[in-house]
Amino acid sequence: PARNMSCRAAWLIGACCLIAGFSSLGLPVSSVEPPAASSDSGRGHAPASSHGSAPPPLRFWHLTDVHLNLWHSARADVRDMCRSAAPSAERRPGSFGHFNCDPAPDGLLRLAVARMAEAEPAPSAILLGGDDHGHVPPSRDGASALSASRRAVASALAAAFPSVPVLPALGNHDTWPYFTVGEAAGSAFAELAELYGGHLAPAQRRHLASRGYYCHRLSRRVWVAAL
Repeated sequence: PARNMSCRAAWLIGACCLIAGFSSLGLPVSSVEPPAASSDSGRGHAPASSHGSAPPPLRFWHLTDVHLNLWHSARADVRDMCRSAAPSAERRPGSFGHFNCDPAPDGLLRLAVARMAEAEPAPSAILLGGDDHGHVPPSRDGASALSASRRAVASALAAAFPSVPVLPALGNHDTWPYFTVGEAAGSAFAELAELYGGHLAPAQRRHLASRGYYCHRLSRRVWVAAL
């Protein structure tokens, strides 16, 4: 319903629309416009408000298109996106994979999430843009593989950020068959709500589970609309 989207300020996130350029938001009481990023720190700073000092900035991580390969092998062929065995050692990935290949859950994903937690251990939220599942061999693909990838990403984030809201959006690689939308994507919606709905209001958790979109109040004047 329209009333659920009538947010005083909303940042839209989606699998095809990436948020970039801000690691934090400073919002003055008198304005909901996004601030300019600081040239030396990369973080936005709000000007002083006529009503007093500005509220603290909101900081968040944006993680998207992880594309896990749950069957990544150290003996895989980098010329085939690590989906088949390499004919020689020269065509095998390194310890943390290869830029031609989707990452393994216990390799690059674990390292990336650990570095996120070191740099900003207590963000206001994590914006999860979707596409958790990788480009795997057809024999490995399917609804159960997508679910396993979703749960692997959720497990990694929960271990590193146990009390931080994760706000997910659905990507084209998150439903089976791929690009499925509407009611046919209901199982993916429901699983996202199961994995991440604990930080959402009950009504918004229901919206995620049944419709795939929702609105989350991040602060007094900032809402996030995940579409």
